[in-house]
Amino acid sequence: MSGAGGDGPGGPDSGGPGARRASSRLRLPSVDRVAAAAVGATRRFPEVAVCGAVSALSAVVMLEAEPPDRWLALLRVATLGIPLFLAVTLFGERRRAESALHWAPRLLAAGVLVLLYFHFERSAPLNVVQRYVHLSATFHLLASVAPHIGVREPRGFWQYNLAILFRHLLATLYAAALFLGIALALAALDNLFGVDVPEMHYLRLFFLVLFVFHPLFFLAGVPRDFAAVDAELRYPGGLRVFSQYVMLPLVALYVVILTAYMGRVLLTGSWPSGWISYLVSGLAVAGVLSLLLVHPDRMDAGRNWIDRYALAFWIAIVPSAAMVLLALWQRVDQYAVTERRYLLGALALWLAGTALHAAITRTRNVKIIPLTLALLGAVTFAGPWSAYAVAERSQVNRLAEVLGAHGALVDGAVTPDTVEIPYDAFDQAEAVVLYLLEHHGADGIEGWYADDGAAGEDAPGADAPEADTVGPPDVRERVAVVMGELRVRSGPRDLPVQLSAAEPPVPVEAAGFDLLVTTGPDGRGLVAGDTVRFAFSEDSLAVVMWLAGREEARAPLAPLVARAGELRGDAQGTRLYTLGSQEVERYEVPAAELVVDLAGDAWSARLALRSLTLYPRTDGRLVPGHLVPAAALLRALEPEG
Repeated sequence: MSGAGGDGPGGPDSGGPGARRASSRLRLPSVDRVAAAAVGATRRFPEVAVCGAVSALSAVVMLEAEPPDRWLALLRVATLGIPLFLAVTLFGERRRAESALHWAPRLLAAGVLVLLYFHFERSAPLNVVQRYVHLSATFHLLASVAPHIGVREPRGFWQYNLAILFRHLLATLYAAALFLGIALALAALDNLFGVDVPEMHYLRLFFLVLFVFHPLFFLAGVPRDFAAVDAELRYPGGLRVFSQYVMLPLVALYVVILTAYMGRVLLTGSWPSGWISYLVSGLAVAGVLSLLLVHPDRMDAGRNWIDRYALAFWIAIVPSAAMVLLALWQRVDQYAVTERRYLLGALALWLAGTALHAAITRTRNVKIIPLTLALLGAVTFAGPWSAYAVAERSQVNRLAEVLGAHGALVDGAVTPDTVEIPYDAFDQAEAVVLYLLEHHGADGIEGWYADDGAAGEDAPGADAPEADTVGPPDVRERVAVVMGELRVRSGPRDLPVQLSAAEPPVPVEAAGFDLLVTTGPDGRGLVAGDTVRFAFSEDSLAVVMWLAGREEARAPLAPLVARAGELRGDAQGTRLYTLGSQEVERYEVPAAELVVDLAGDAWSARLALRSLTLYPRTDGRLVPGHLVPAAALLRALEPEG
């Protein structure tokens, strides 16, 4: 081969094979090659490309749609379709399936997405978010293992996931650069040339880059020749250093901490803290990730220490998983099952089972980790055993127990008349109703009151919209509607009640009075050198004015006691705060309501209070116990005759 402007085939300026290879590495891809790569990715993954385009379209239209619910549901489904169809396509490629078998998984995946669309469109907001995250994690785990299901390529599995991880990071970098570059160009046109660029265009650009460019760029780099991937021996040095000198020591440190905590639990006999669940979850993620990162070195014969580390980790994680289950059991026993508790318990059981399997078999097959997690995600998502169905049944049963224990629910139906139940029971019932409305709707309890013949115009909440329809924007208003339909009202809290002036308690109407006396927090003041004091009577049912040590006037506090009783337990107007070491229900009332007129033989007084605190007795009555005067107006009465 002749040189290209050089001395010969082997010269420094040679155009030989070595030079051509070097120049090819430096050559930027042409537009034709970029377009060909995009077309090739679309042909190889047509369903994924369609899902990306639908995601971009729905996101752009959603920006101005009123209401955006349907487009948001379509966006969620389309973005879930990207990892799902990626997994299905890669699984089919490894099987080289026949035509019918080739299309069956695709049709099944499309049917799943259609069902999800109708589910997301009508589900409660928090329920949708939880299920979306649940499915997204499941489908991404499935995509990470799909081409290696039933294939024994331990090195190829690791190299494939490393390749798609780096490709995803590279696609993210390119997408960010493309978006910022075009966005800055639009901003320059707007600010330098006066071209009007609406702000909404930047969001549209973002969605187009995110859902069209990013997936196509990523898909163009997904490995096709899996045999070559399995034969590849690539382990980045930086990744090796990070995994062995950062991840492994940190995991070992947290294993020691958790083991020490377990010893403390056993020695003290105390129940594990609920916070332990988060620490164990973090440790499990870090530990499993560290084992995945050191997997190539673990395959070498001279790296037996990694096997010993893995065995120690799996053995140590079992009691930690047991502590998580104990902490969850305590919460479930108190507050029933929720989706989060269910899924955390399922992950703890998976962690314990995986640890026991790895410790007993000494397996190096890391593929079972994402595969079993994907299966767990699928099993816990749908069906009567799913996290969502079990949580709804558990919370409905808890509500039935609370109401049934106080006679508010009999034979699966609410009582015709409103029942007053203790405040603690009402609070529990209200919390369950709030949870149901936010996560599942009221379908599970509608049957308790839907056929109630006593429900009429006078029924609580009769004029309000149904709780499971589009109602008030504040979900707590919807809770009040359902609590009214359940025919329950709250009994009083067993807490002190404080009436507090909502505005400055002085000035007050002063006509007919001679003296203004400012009193301290102890109710004392001075009148012509004598001490005036306002305090409770012996039975605390009246306020008394003492002047120079003699009782001069008094007034009953029955009106204020009655007012406190009316406000007691009102969830809308109360604020809980601490008075000394005591929690108190505090209600702000107009200052005029805290003005007391005292009458006597020689003096009359008008006392303005800053606050009045009343304490409950064992019989439920409120008795005044602490007052804070602000000021008093006094008048000396003319002697009769």
